[in-house]
Amino acid sequence: MHDKSTGNVKMKKKEEQGTGFARRTDFKWLAIGAVIFVLIGIIMPMPTSMTDKAEILYANLSPEMQANTTPERMAYNIKIIIALLGACVVFFATEAIPLPAVALSIGLVQLLFGTTPATRIVSTYAHDAVWFIAGSLALGATLVKYGLDKRIGMFVMRLSGSNINRIVVGLLIGTSLPAAFIGEHAVAGMYLPIAVALYTLTNKQTPSPNLGRLLALTIAFGCMIGGPMSPTGGARNAIMIGFLSDFGIDVSFMQWVSMGVIYTLIMIVGLSFIMPILFKPEVSDLSFAVNKLQKDLEKHGKMTGQQWLVAGIMIFVIFMWITDKTLLKGIFGFSLGLGVIAISGAVIYMLAGLTTWKDYEEGVSWGVVILYAGAISLGSAFKATGAASWLADSIMTLVEPLGMNSGVPLVILVVLVGACLTNLMSAGATVAVIGPVVLGMAENSGTNPLLVGIALAISSSAAFWLVIGTPASSIMYSSGMFEAKDFIRGGTLAWPLGLLVLVFVIIVFWIKILNIPVNL
Repeated sequence: MHDKSTGNVKMKKKEEQGTGFARRTDFKWLAIGAVIFVLIGIIMPMPTSMTDKAEILYANLSPEMQANTTPERMAYNIKIIIALLGACVVFFATEAIPLPAVALSIGLVQLLFGTTPATRIVSTYAHDAVWFIAGSLALGATLVKYGLDKRIGMFVMRLSGSNINRIVVGLLIGTSLPAAFIGEHAVAGMYLPIAVALYTLTNKQTPSPNLGRLLALTIAFGCMIGGPMSPTGGARNAIMIGFLSDFGIDVSFMQWVSMGVIYTLIMIVGLSFIMPILFKPEVSDLSFAVNKLQKDLEKHGKMTGQQWLVAGIMIFVIFMWITDKTLLKGIFGFSLGLGVIAISGAVIYMLAGLTTWKDYEEGVSWGVVILYAGAISLGSAFKATGAASWLADSIMTLVEPLGMNSGVPLVILVVLVGACLTNLMSAGATVAVIGPVVLGMAENSGTNPLLVGIALAISSSAAFWLVIGTPASSIMYSSGMFEAKDFIRGGTLAWPLGLLVLVFVIIVFWIKILNIPVNL
């Protein structure tokens, strides 16, 4: 009785605390984050290495810039930004305060402590990557509004047939490809009813708990491996594009696709073999369930004119993303940027009368936009103040005895760190927190930041261990078709497979075939 009442108290406390962007402040972790900031930023003495780094950076400034600052001030700025990072790690990992509040606090701290000019802070919150996130979410919301997500599910089921192995392959392809262009939560949401229907109808005839686990986890993992394929596959990708632009590297839509698509394709093949082995289904043929489901799906009828128009505009937006650095640059004389194109597509939907601003208010998570605007601002401050360079030097000193401080070993180290951290905090938070640091390590060691940056973004998709790792995983967990321990079981093979595939792609495909230089 005591255990049950204690569990009820914990459940009630969790409900009061809220989830996601509805969470309220957890004052214990808020205090811990604040203490970390005060300790690092104010109480602890200035490290000699930080002062030395500031003097080096000051000596490289132009006389005009030197007149506006001092080495001491630059060292202070580095110290404050490092303290801000420490607090953000706590807040991102524990969600101690609503994450959009963390994002806004990042700009406030920079302003109040004078580390970054106000105009610079504002420009980071209006970065093209922020426009890209907002526009992509708006485009995805319109596709969902007109049921095009369900059309994709219907198409996949028609191609998959009734054999369970083909269904697994179909689900992996059918989830990963859309997840490269619309939010993975939307993809998981559209396939969840399909998985539940297949499982429920089959389970009535033959008890099939493993079938439920297989279907649900296949969808969750499919959403994960699709995101790395394109810049629109997750906010973490847009954040990394923003960080790389601070290092003078402009990543085009097709350049990202060319680097990410092989990882997704190999993972589809690998998971197609692994998943049925880990969760061997009780039945191999789902003819009864598939036939009944297809009859239900056929009730949606043929594509309407509005649906065709929505699809056509989306294809036009994708075409503009692909040709932004070539055809569009030749027409306008400059590159529009992924963000401007995404926002243009969202505006076209409104001008065509297909959607309204109210639809965007309800269908777009504006908290996500604010969250990643703050993350980009933090990364920009890390680069501009020299904090990234100082922290990168410190870490490189530690890993130098292991021979992992430059070149391919450094890229592999980044893959391992990113794949571990993303299981403890969100993928976006992982990239936001360590992105500027590893890019600084790359720059200081002469390693190509492009390799390090894209490798981190892709590795942060490998949240195969915990159900809280991604929104898609949480959505599928809500179905009740598997337990948390089943997810861990899936991760025992899927996670190392993801690491091995990514390392293979980096060494063989990126470096050998695409001829991306390791060193600059």
